[in-house]
Amino acid sequence: MSSRDLADYLEQRVAMLGISRSEVARRADISRQTWYRLLSADLTDAKLSTIMRLAEALETPPLHLLCLYLGEGQTTTPLNGASNDAGGFLARTLGTPANRVSSSGN
Repeated sequence: MSSRDLADYLEQRVAMLGISRSEVARRADISRQTWYRLLSADLTDAKLSTIMRLAEALETPPLHLLCLYLGEGQTTTPLNGASNDAGGFLARTLGTPANRVSSSGN
């Protein structure tokens, strides 16, 4: 797991959006304690729902945060949230060729 990569990305994303840390916790509906533990890379057992809500609050693809958290992310992914390896990650996770993974779930 790469909680440090995730923490670094979260800090950068907060700065890019120009919002406070407390505002992110409020938008994501997570406790400030959980949020600060994520920022300090001290949380090693985050719930998927927490990652999903953070992605929405930070206007970034949930898959990118999940990849960072699991150590599968590319550290060169732009801060605009575009993930260069989303299909590959899903393919490895689901056992499906990357060109057959669709966003519609079919």
